Amino acid sequence: MSKYSLSKAPSWIGPVTIVALLLGFLLTAAIKSSAGRSTDLFYGQRPVSTSPTPPGDAIDERDDEIKNLRQQVTDLQDAISDRSRQSANLNDSLQEVKLFAGLTEVTGPGIEIILRDSNKKSPDISIVNEYNIHDRDVLTVVNDLWMSGAEAISVNGQRLARSTSFRCEGPVIYVGRVPIASPVKISAIGNADTLYGAMAMQGRFLDNIKQADPAMVEIAKKDKLVIPAYTGSTESDYAKSVSQKSSGGKK
Repeated sequence: MSKYSLSKAPSWIGPVTIVALLLGFLLTAAIKSSAGRSTDLFYGQRPVSTSPTPPGDAIDERDDEIKNLRQQVTDLQDAISDRSRQSANLNDSLQEVKLFAGLTEVTGPGIEIILRDSNKKSPDISIVNEYNIHDRDVLTVVNDLWMSGAEAISVNGQRLARSTSFRCEGPVIYVGRVPIASPVKISAIGNADTLYGAMAMQGRFLDNIKQADPAMVEIAKKDKLVIPAYTGSTESDYAKSVSQKSSGGKK
């Protein structure tokens, strides 16, 4: 479950990582230097002093430097860890929002419904439309699926948003701005048993279509469906978030 994800690392990670590496290098150099001094004293060699600072004081100062460097490295590691957790939490929240808005590809169990025009012909003009699938038929099925607990729906491979429109122009059905024709495949992810039971129930909308011709409707449970991300517009001309409106008013 992806497009729109937080793939770019935060800008602070590069500089902080470089500083951490430099501190680690200095720490290593300090430890080696201190170890060299200790070794010289262990073998009884007299250190050549070029300053009035006693050898013991110099070692103590070096130990303090090492402790400070270690603490700085630890502090940086903690800061990086905290930032990483914050970034992970932010990314998790973003993925949840994208999932809810339909902006990411999803997979899961569910049902598949196929609606097709009937091959039957009738001389009665008043009922000829009953043998064809119309935009209102697709819209009614989609609404019934939402009401029955569907979490993601696609029509002929096109992901639906709550605002997706349906209309007819002759034999062509428009889903949003995308034209489709019979057969119409509707995929819905959710509890397969619940969705199937709701849509196949006697007396429900699909059952009414089957009264005209059983071949016009197919319903099947699916263990795994893949529904693509929504690719339509997410912009609004008039509706703005409260934060957008507030920030705009301050300018």
